[in-house]
Amino acid sequence: MKVTSRRTNTENFRRDNPRGNKGFVKAEKKEVATPVVRRTLTFEDIQKQFKAWTTDMRIPGKIQAWWTCEAQPENADWKIYNKLVNGHESLLLDAPVKGMEAPAVVQRVMEQVKKEHLRNFRKSIRTVWFRACGNGTFALVVQANLRGKNSAHESKTFVDFLQRSCPEIVSCHQIQCLPFVPFDPAVHQNTRIESRCNFGNDLMPLGDTGLYMHVLDWAPRLKDAWLQLPNKIADFIHVAKGDKFFEFYSSSSFVAASLASQFSQVETQDCRETAMVSSRLNIRNSGQDNMKFHRGFFEPGFLDKFFSKAANDGRWTLYLNLPAGETLPSGSVEALAGARPERILLQVSDLELAAKLIRQLRNQGYVLRKTLPLYLEPGTGKFEILSLFVPDRAGLLGRNPVKNQQKSPKTASKTLFVQKTPTFRQRKD
Repeated sequence: MKVTSRRTNTENFRRDNPRGNKGFVKAEKKEVATPVVRRTLTFEDIQKQFKAWTTDMRIPGKIQAWWTCEAQPENADWKIYNKLVNGHESLLLDAPVKGMEAPAVVQRVMEQVKKEHLRNFRKSIRTVWFRACGNGTFALVVQANLRGKNSAHESKTFVDFLQRSCPEIVSCHQIQCLPFVPFDPAVHQNTRIESRCNFGNDLMPLGDTGLYMHVLDWAPRLKDAWLQLPNKIADFIHVAKGDKFFEFYSSSSFVAASLASQFSQVETQDCRETAMVSSRLNIRNSGQDNMKFHRGFFEPGFLDKFFSKAANDGRWTLYLNLPAGETLPSGSVEALAGARPERILLQVSDLELAAKLIRQLRNQGYVLRKTLPLYLEPGTGKFEILSLFVPDRAGLLGRNPVKNQQKSPKTASKTLFVQKTPTFRQRKD
């Protein structure tokens, strides 16, 4: 008689669940993803990226050599910011370029803020910006939320230290942003900024140019190459007698004011109040009576209204320095081409946007004559391209209206049909 073994339900459960008799399988530990470390692109990487872009997108025109300038720590913007580290707020130093050694005045201020007698003031700090003037001096912008008499008293003690021990600091401003967000001069923030000048002036000098910029206005963090940009632009476009210049997104109008003596008429436009203050001062300091500032946003309607006036006819050079992350409004390319300027200068940092604008301007009858790659902030992995567009007078695009008007009436009225032999790419088998 064959005996079959009968296992109990408990034995069957244990066999099918070897990890335990509770009926639950322990979850396997998930592998923790390692954080992605972003590597700053080297100059060689940027050159390869730009070359691949020109090849893949078939960028026409002449490509000039890269233009850059060595950056000096005393001519760069430095930032101290408050960050939560291991549950405690700590002040950290943000260098404009990784590995760049901070100037002595920056280190001196950093050590002073960390002292015990400024404990309440240190806790109220959000950011401290060292805005470089380009001549070894700085304008200090302190974003702090002072609460109580202790923090206010310590703030005055800090200001006294700056005036007594930091001759490199030409001015100090205390600001608050509403809503309370970190201040960044490179970003156009929809915030209200309350500013109070502790000492110095609201306008900081720009190197030895005799021009000024508002302490809250935009400028690159590395100033060495930017201060030489106006002369490079003049050599790039070859200014002729009687030419006119219009700079959009002008900020302090530094480029336009530097070139005002080479043009018969100069116009600038920006939407910021700080840009208006510094631009008006630069207009007076330029020593020219041919310059005017317009406050407002770049819109096609403004272009149509401005160039419809007979007084604004002439050989114009339209210069657009697009801020990072921004694009032109709809209809802007058509309005630019409709003004029929002699030159269109586009300075952008987005290669995809640059290729798009090249195609759009080509459709409007403007050809890309040459491109200048700019490495204004070496070591940061950022670069820009300066593109020069001119009207297609030679008929390179095959639809030159000036050339078509020169044909005789008989030839223009007569339609000729010519059947050409299709090329290999046009054949469809």
